[in-house]
Amino acid sequence: MKQLQICQKGLFGVIAIGFSYGIYRIFRGLTKGEFRENIKQQIVKCYNESINKGFVEPFDILQTFSKNEQGIEFHIKLVKSLAKKPVGYQQNINPLIEPFEEGQLVLKLQKYNLLLNKYPVNPYHTLLVPEQFIHQTEKFSKEYLSLTYDVLCAVEGFAFFNSHSEAGASLDHKHVQIVSKLAYQSANILNHIREWQFERSLKELNKFIRLRYLKKIKHFILFFNQDQLQSKNCDELQQQNLIYETYERLLNKCQVDNIQDLKHNLIMTQEFMMIVVRKKANYNGVSFNAVCFTGSLLAKNEQECEKLKQARIIEILEYLAEVDEYVYQDIDEC
Repeated sequence: MKQLQICQKGLFGVIAIGFSYGIYRIFRGLTKGEFRENIKQQIVKCYNESINKGFVEPFDILQTFSKNEQGIEFHIKLVKSLAKKPVGYQQNINPLIEPFEEGQLVLKLQKYNLLLNKYPVNPYHTLLVPEQFIHQTEKFSKEYLSLTYDVLCAVEGFAFFNSHSEAGASLDHKHVQIVSKLAYQSANILNHIREWQFERSLKELNKFIRLRYLKKIKHFILFFNQDQLQSKNCDELQQQNLIYETYERLLNKCQVDNIQDLKHNLIMTQEFMMIVVRKKANYNGVSFNAVCFTGSLLAKNEQECEKLKQARIIEILEYLAEVDEYVYQDIDEC
């Protein structure tokens, strides 16, 4: 298998990382599967090296606790690395642009950098970031979403995005986060949606979906057309269009004139995309980003962990999201 020579110095390494996704495939003859396999291998290699070098804080769960509500087993975790994450960055420092810290850069993809998250919420936690500054509230491009999909497929995981500080974003430079398949072990909302999908026809999956136990909050789910998206004949342009069409349908369903005003979380798996409209970032002093809507709630200290143990998880999620009392006729519940 051909390897992406990203971390090596020398002419080949410099040229290789300069090729775009499409150009690299043409010049190096990589299929989509080979391209994703190389991404996976590079993430694993750089993550393990960066742990040893000290750039990435080790992912240690100090406590874990489960609560079953309405048939969903939610997980509460006390994650050691989160306690070391700065509350805010200096305004004149952007940690998502070059020069990067040693061990931070995984590889370059088109006009984007794939970076390791210094404070991971799961092993192999990465960020896909535009090289040039784009504000976190700006709309995704076709290229950006499609590359995100390639990376999440590479690690068999999912991506999540926090559009605004009130939706859990800590930086203004646009970034989407990707975690590996290990994250599904505590992402039972996503697991529930995926299981529901297996029992449905393609026609049913073209409709908007909402979670029955979160029907008080404004959120929408759309499944990708898997027959087209996973086809060997699905080229780069087709993939971009299929994913972006789903994204735009979700945004239109949210009925917002200016996306910069839409405080939301976006979650994307290999099978579907979900948007949750947010109104608050905190509950009882505990901050939450999109991860809480996967079924996993993260605490950075024992005090936060205890607060979450004492609360009803569904009430927390309802408090964080925008209320939606509209009765929809074109939406199924799962």
